Amino acid sequence: MRKIVLILSVVFLLFQFSCSPKSSSNFELYMTDAPAYGIEHVYVTIDAIYLRNEDRQTWTDNILTQPKTLDLIGLKGREEKLAALQLPQGTYSAIKLVISQVQIVTAERTFTLTMNPPVTVTIPCNFTVLADGSVKMTLDFDADHSIGWDGMHYSFNPFIIVKSIVHH
Repeated sequence: MRKIVLILSVVFLLFQFSCSPKSSSNFELYMTDAPAYGIEHVYVTIDAIYLRNEDRQTWTDNILTQPKTLDLIGLKGREEKLAALQLPQGTYSAIKLVISQVQIVTAERTFTLTMNPPVTVTIPCNFTVLADGSVKMTLDFDADHSIGWDGMHYSFNPFIIVKSIVHH
């Protein structure tokens, strides 16, 4: 009898911890990247992300709680969550990223590009947040198209597109 009680207790605990609670966010933002050739790492520091609420003609507050540094090369074939939050209902028409620094790592050395002032990239998008739904957006930050090389120095001109917007 003790074995049955013990087994049932273990099964109950496993079931309880395997069920995840419903997310409190109705908007999730992810980043992915295609590979860049000849470069080992591209670390991009994003200081802020804003969404344009088309209904109110305003930008949201910064949706990042702190600056986030991503290795774009490490995002090849996967998505990394940048933010999850509760947005007001409405239609959104753009997303804006503020980038302050880029580090490009090759086999020979590391190049640090500090953006002063930070580079602001506005990406058109169109999605609606409904009372009973959620939205998942994935941005594709194309490192290969964003980086230039003149033979002595790297340059950076961010190339970012909306890869997908999924309404749940």
